[in-house]
Amino acid sequence: MTKPRQERLQLQQAQIDWQQDTPVSRTFDDIYFNKAGGLAETEYVFLGGNDLLIRWQALGSASQFAIGETGFGTGLNFLCTRQHWLQTAPADARLHYISCERYPLSREDLRQALGHWPEFSDGAQQLLTGWPPACRGIFTLAFDGGRIQLTLLFGDAAEMLAQCNAEVDCWFLDGFAPSRNPEMWTEQLFQQLARHSRTGTSLATFTAAGVVRRGLEAAGFAIAKRPGFGRKREMLTGQLIASAATVTPQPWFARPAPAISQRREAIVVGAGLAGACTAAALAHAGIRVRVIERHATPATEGSGNPQGALYIKLPARPTRQSELHLAGFHYTTRLLQPLIAEDPELGQLCGLLSLALDQKEATRQQQLVDEATYPSGLLTQVDVEQASSLAGTRLAAGGLWFPEAGWAAPARLCERLLSHPNIECHFNTPLESLDYDDAQQLWRINGGRFEAPAVILCTAAESIPALAQRCPLTLTLKPIRGQVSSAEAPAGEPPLQCVVCGEGYISPPAHGRYCFGASFKLHDRTLEVRAQEHQDNLTLLQGAAPALAHALDSQALTGRAAFRATTPDYLPLVGALPDEAWVVERFAKLRDDSNWSFPAGMQHLPGLYINTGHGAKGLISCPISAQLITDLLLGTPLPVSQRVYESVNPVRFAIKKLIRRSI
Repeated sequence: MTKPRQERLQLQQAQIDWQQDTPVSRTFDDIYFNKAGGLAETEYVFLGGNDLLIRWQALGSASQFAIGETGFGTGLNFLCTRQHWLQTAPADARLHYISCERYPLSREDLRQALGHWPEFSDGAQQLLTGWPPACRGIFTLAFDGGRIQLTLLFGDAAEMLAQCNAEVDCWFLDGFAPSRNPEMWTEQLFQQLARHSRTGTSLATFTAAGVVRRGLEAAGFAIAKRPGFGRKREMLTGQLIASAATVTPQPWFARPAPAISQRREAIVVGAGLAGACTAAALAHAGIRVRVIERHATPATEGSGNPQGALYIKLPARPTRQSELHLAGFHYTTRLLQPLIAEDPELGQLCGLLSLALDQKEATRQQQLVDEATYPSGLLTQVDVEQASSLAGTRLAAGGLWFPEAGWAAPARLCERLLSHPNIECHFNTPLESLDYDDAQQLWRINGGRFEAPAVILCTAAESIPALAQRCPLTLTLKPIRGQVSSAEAPAGEPPLQCVVCGEGYISPPAHGRYCFGASFKLHDRTLEVRAQEHQDNLTLLQGAAPALAHALDSQALTGRAAFRATTPDYLPLVGALPDEAWVVERFAKLRDDSNWSFPAGMQHLPGLYINTGHGAKGLISCPISAQLITDLLLGTPLPVSQRVYESVNPVRFAIKKLIRRSI
């Protein structure tokens, strides 16, 4: 498997001049839109050039439609498309809009630009609320209750499309004119457009430049000229004549065939954070979900702590794990924003401090800041005085401030997610048997009491004996004991104002009680609450917030212990479960040569998926993993990069063991 690239993730934001209320790029000396006719141009060139209104009216129930765009700019094309989709497409159809942007606008410039279009105010507000920091990566936003999914590829268009796992129905080839931005309109871009297209995928672009026409034709598109908009003489439209041959250097990472078609039903096993997020993502996609849970209530095991922190420890050199956590952090905070607005007891996006409590951590954080690896909108360095002011109590050190982070109550979040009308919960229902009916193409659980074409296992390590024989190489989960402590907020002590993380963590009080911890005990399979671990948690807190720790030391402590489900590489297991016997036989040559080339082809257990192994990072990895599972089931664009998809793919352990000759 290829090593992740080490790169600076912070992007340069768009440099804007405003000329008569029209945004103009300083970099490319070109306007973002024509104030007088920008909307009409979008409708003429992109919607009309791809015949979208006619195509959407012909869509069947529960259809999926995907659009790719090469320049997001101010989002005018997206907001115009959204409005027409909501007016034209079937109510249960879903739109996937994928857009590249190398120089994202600041939120304030975006707000000012979109102020020209009051008819899009609802969509504009959703966009502004979810707008990511100027950070290279893939960010997914949900609009209109899940009817529309916007995936922003921040970075160079060709490079980001190379990491995008999607197939689109049409392209909006937007961006600054080829004469002003030749770096975008390259052979590599045209190849990526073809790679993400199927036979018949259409395109439209405002430009008629020869370099664009020739590049598209060389990539396999049949191109035609049409009259341009307004004073522009010509524009281009086209269709892919034949799908390009796809090179598959690692065929074991191929996507499974979609498992949801006519019978739009699924079973989720487990009602913890992974299960609740998965059920909710499926339900928002119009799938009827039955959740079975062996306990009487949701979030009884590892997801049952009173509070959990939205904490990411970003490395100075980005990794696949940090890419997952960064994308997941953005996805979770956007999921929580409206939920917390409706139910403030569900959590707080109050900010989080990651303290530099020793020289090693201080050096790591300083390197991260000096190299500007991440944008200031995501994190800011603060000294001890600034950190103490943000926290509302004296802290032992400064560190990194994450203004959009906070905490959530996992059990309450699970209850809220499971309340969707498409979800039916069955508690006190352990998984006793799991059998596949080849003739009916259905999974049957507990002797046929439950059946569906797709089953997603979202359970802890000890809860999946039904897979022990099917997937012994994949199910490499290990439990790690953790105990949190809880105490009444001390009278006379000002309440903590944000989450504070050091060796442990503590959140602002909820219902008058603090929750802090947590212990980390390998090879310990007991769950009793221990006084020694309460003391250990207080010691961790003493190192970060000594005054608060001293005040809590006099309080009576309660707590709970649970097991974190983790994997050997501390990345979750998310995706379709492989047919392990087939994998070992098909890719046996890896034992002799890890670079051996195989023909395309991969075999999965039909309709069987897993979403588990999130460890202590479930709040930031479970929601985006649930969306990943949903998109795999439906065959729709994935919300993460190809690198991340490979990193969490359940087949990875079988492949690693073949390469290491351990099987």
